[in-house]
Amino acid sequence: MKFACSLLVVPAVLLLFVPPALACLWDSDTLKEESIGLDEVAAVVRGRILKHSATFYERKVVYTLPLLEREDVKPERYDDLAVAYEKLGRTQEAIATMEAKEKRFPGLYTTVANLGTFHAHAGDYPRALEELRRALVLNPDAHFGREKYQVKAIEYLQRLAATPELIQKEEFLGLPLEPDRYLFVMNPKKTVLRKEQPELPKDVLQGLVGIIRFGSGDKSPHLWFSLGISLAWSGHKNLAIRAMRRAELLGHPLAREHAGELIRTIKAYSKKTPQWAEIAAELDAEWAKGQDQVQQKQHQEDALLAKGKDKQVFGY
Repeated sequence: MKFACSLLVVPAVLLLFVPPALACLWDSDTLKEESIGLDEVAAVVRGRILKHSATFYERKVVYTLPLLEREDVKPERYDDLAVAYEKLGRTQEAIATMEAKEKRFPGLYTTVANLGTFHAHAGDYPRALEELRRALVLNPDAHFGREKYQVKAIEYLQRLAATPELIQKEEFLGLPLEPDRYLFVMNPKKTVLRKEQPELPKDVLQGLVGIIRFGSGDKSPHLWFSLGISLAWSGHKNLAIRAMRRAELLGHPLAREHAGELIRTIKAYSKKTPQWAEIAAELDAEWAKGQDQVQQKQHQEDALLAKGKDKQVFGY
């Protein structure tokens, strides 16, 4: 996969138009995930973001829609259909499906959580925040903490819309932006505590990576940048550099500086410090390899669907 250098100079104001990047969806695939560990974080920053193809979701709509007519239909089938619609860009149909689910199975957390995401996709941030905050009241610890990070990200985008230069001063988690504040954290198991060191929530990596994996966060410079900062504060600097490279390619104006500072500390004892262009090329090749693996997985799923093995692929 190739990335145009022109992406590095996207004006800050243009970075606002990324509502899908805040998405985190509830459906059967998401519910299979009980946790996200560091191995999964490493896979994501290296390009192995497992997502399904358009063919997968088109077939899922056709397969799932008749199930809603059954008397014994489970509520989650509505979520499966709605998320499939959303993945195909049919946001209004996704919202309508959740509204139908609410009438048939009122008061469920997953309905409110998905509605919040769908309204964010539609660009209705006030309604999205209303639904996501309701979801947090209904189930504060569900979805591996991701709703609260969605809320933070949407609130940040609203502030950024009013004050574009804010991108130079803060990221949406509220962590310090000065690289020298986190560079001392070299080993997550032997961190030297400082008074100014922020206390990272235990679920912050899970939350951010979850949004990237299950929504469209892979398109957001803000999510990648905040993930990079969080990884740096956690002592995982090699992973942080990879997250910063994604943020840089998507146009975040501070990502290159932070990546450079991280590389400087990691390579401090090397005889030769590679140039950024050399490192970036290696990271991009690594990312492309990860994306190839994702495509192979998609081809395998699509081949099974072509053979009529819908139940095997969808799991219901």
